[in-house]
Amino acid sequence: MPDQPCPFRRRALALATGIALAAGALLAAPAADAVPRPPVPRSRADFNGDGYGDLAVAAPYATVGGKARAGYVAVLYGSPGGLTARGERVYTQASPGVPGVVEQADLFGGRLSTADLDGDGFTDLVVGASGEQWTRDGVDRVGSRTVLWGGPKGLGSGTLLPAEGTGRYQDPLTVAGDFDGDGHQDLARAGRVLLGPFGRDGRPSRTQEGAELIDGDLNAIAAAVGDTDGDGTDDIVTLARAYDRDDEGDYGQGVFYARGGHAGLRAPVELRDFFATEGDAIALGDLDGDGRADLVVGGLTLRVGYAGAQGLGPGRPRVITQDTPGVPGAQEQGDGFGHALAVGDVTGDGRADILAGIPFEDFDGLRNPGTFAVLPGGRSGVTGAGTEVFSQNSAGVPGTAEKDDWFGAAVRLVDGDGDGKAEPVVAAPWEDSRAGAVWVFPGRTSARGSFTVGARTLGTVASGAELGSVFPG
Repeated sequence: MPDQPCPFRRRALALATGIALAAGALLAAPAADAVPRPPVPRSRADFNGDGYGDLAVAAPYATVGGKARAGYVAVLYGSPGGLTARGERVYTQASPGVPGVVEQADLFGGRLSTADLDGDGFTDLVVGASGEQWTRDGVDRVGSRTVLWGGPKGLGSGTLLPAEGTGRYQDPLTVAGDFDGDGHQDLARAGRVLLGPFGRDGRPSRTQEGAELIDGDLNAIAAAVGDTDGDGTDDIVTLARAYDRDDEGDYGQGVFYARGGHAGLRAPVELRDFFATEGDAIALGDLDGDGRADLVVGGLTLRVGYAGAQGLGPGRPRVITQDTPGVPGAQEQGDGFGHALAVGDVTGDGRADILAGIPFEDFDGLRNPGTFAVLPGGRSGVTGAGTEVFSQNSAGVPGTAEKDDWFGAAVRLVDGDGDGKAEPVVAAPWEDSRAGAVWVFPGRTSARGSFTVGARTLGTVASGAELGSVFPG
């Protein structure tokens, strides 16, 4: 099996022309055009329970203790002034209380998920290590999932989740949410839901077997969680891809929808109107303020589907490209518009906005320096109007755009100051010859005040780390 979790895809890119990059404001809150319903609550990643959102970010290819690709996870904590690098923590398999041993190619941090698994009010972090090799119940296993438990001082000791069944591979695509509506956070993977609350031994209260996320012989590459029908239980939408390319060199893709309910996850159905040959990321959020999570699929274009009283259903999605009025730039093959996605309320108007990474965008004669866009939601959802695009060359953004930075290859939204407005966090995993770095933006009126976090900030080894490869899914 491959020893990399592939958080983003390396590919050949067509040459693209330069675009005009916004050097001014991030989205400002628009005037109220109607009183929106409160957005569907989502659990905030608050590891120390102080009411401010926290950020976890991984460098799974980092060298730790001389072991290449051992990997680590870094955490920035929120505060009244927002996310801060002061008091940051770095977690490896050598950290006190974290099970395991630092070994070459463990890829600790290859997947991340956040949830309050034990119901104590503190968010916990599930860390995947896709290269970890271990033995349990007489079976040689590959891949593991470790829970770092939250508490008043932040993340502390960890627990290795028990091996599941007799399978060899133990780090599948896993998402967190309340899929049976009992108020406890659960973990779902293909074929099984672990229903909370969890004990500190990592064992769930009970298990739902046979809960599939997709239908057919496809590879699940990304999944998103949200309440699409307003019934108080979380649903899962999964982006799946064929294992092999077709005669034209494309991958056939499908989008599958599994609704939650009091009996757990229901059988998935395919959203056939979302079928495409290109897509990398998927996200859910309430873009029009009606209290139901809407669907966004990105990678070549943004395809947006709006949820109704019965959740997501038939109907062609709204397609937004870089040629859509209000969106700066030009649509070009290989830019990766929406290659990474996050959905949350940046403006504080009660409607979610889209943060879309465009990591393979070319400009100023540079190949793949990358940009990101913020597309505002509204009463009619996302139309493209008012979109702002930023790069490392935009005013107030630290650093300088360089070829193959892949700025925007991973993105996240975090309300680090607890004001109800989410701040964009953007990574460039190939910054400085694949050392990687993360940018935190204030998310209010401008990019000024943004700051960057890299190996020097964290006191880690820079070479080949690709810091920012993975944010929580």
